[in-house]
Amino acid sequence: MSENQKVATAATKKNELRLDRLSLIGTFGTETKRHALLRHSSGRISKVEMGKRIAGQQVVAIADGAVFLKTSTGTRRLEMPEG
Repeated sequence: MSENQKVATAATKKNELRLDRLSLIGTFGTETKRHALLRHSSGRISKVEMGKRIAGQQVVAIADGAVFLKTSTGTRRLEMPEG
């Protein structure tokens, strides 16, 4: 299943996306210039890339369907909802 199909499938399922916390909506771009869309608990959507800070955390890696954030206590992985 392609990344676009995963996003489309997850977008139409109930209760797939946690609305009370920072969630990964999707990843896109080239191998050398990856971006991700993240949804804040407030509903705001942010487009991020490597090195950007979001919600007090720094984006340290973006892979297909996953974003890695450096926190004060280690690294946190956000993944796409199962689809």
